[in-house]
Amino acid sequence: MATTQLADEGDFDLLSTIYDIIKSVEKEQQDNAQKLKDSQEAGQKVLELQRKLDHAREVVRKLPGIELSKEEQLQQIDLLRQQLTLKRDLLNKYRSITSFDREAQTEFQIHQH
Repeated sequence: MATTQLADEGDFDLLSTIYDIIKSVEKEQQDNAQKLKDSQEAGQKVLELQRKLDHAREVVRKLPGIELSKEEQLQQIDLLRQQLTLKRDLLNKYRSITSFDREAQTEFQIHQH
């Protein structure tokens, strides 16, 4: 849930911005006024790209577990997998006990009548 929340915090569409920069730089204009305008437009796109990259870096820094080494992350994953397995086993055990109790209760009610 936290990862989804962080991903929703910004615009990470970097490729379209890069494409716009390349497109505006590749234009071949004869008119100096148009060249100046295209150059300013490219500069604005570069600033927009820089803002998006800065924001992406900030979001990555906030990701949970980013401060851990790769080995520590792998250990944490193993621990969480063990916990998940234990919880699944307990849940299955509880379900089987519950169904057994229901069957016994049903048989008890049948024998009472």
